[in-house]
Amino acid sequence: MKARFSVQFLLLLISVTALGYIGWVVSDQIVYRQRAQPIPFRHDMHAGKRKIACVYCHRGVYQGYQAGVPSVRECWACHRAMPKLLKDPKKYPGVTTLQQYWEAKKPIVWWKVYQLPDHVHFQHETHVARGIACTVCHGDVAAMPVVRQAHNPTMGWCVTCHRQQHAPVSCSTCHY
Repeated sequence: MKARFSVQFLLLLISVTALGYIGWVVSDQIVYRQRAQPIPFRHDMHAGKRKIACVYCHRGVYQGYQAGVPSVRECWACHRAMPKLLKDPKKYPGVTTLQQYWEAKKPIVWWKVYQLPDHVHFQHETHVARGIACTVCHGDVAAMPVVRQAHNPTMGWCVTCHRQQHAPVSCSTCHY
């Protein structure tokens, strides 16, 4: 009876360990998976060709945790002033979709490209105040037709950068 209990306990322990390992391996893929956005927003056109600064649309970087995205009203304020974009919906399908959101008075629900776990607190404000360029974490977004993660923001990746920048690396810097 005792040997049978030991074997069952050992099998349970192996199963739990294996499931934990599998969860750890695939967690980055689950948390950081890329999703299609509701509008095919072209960062290469806006930030690249048009040279619109990141902070023009992502004003939240000055206020804390999330960079944020502009409202439909803010997007439409620029795009309604460009009639050639509205005349050719096949060439500019994103603008047509934006117009539909505007007319329906519905917000655009964008998917976050960088979704950090709940126990991590990243402050854009702190990084911007220290003069760290957006491209350090986000890559050359101005060259990306579709924004994707330039880096997988793991704890190791962030700590390496903090050490290179002589920034704090204590646990309470990001976990509080």
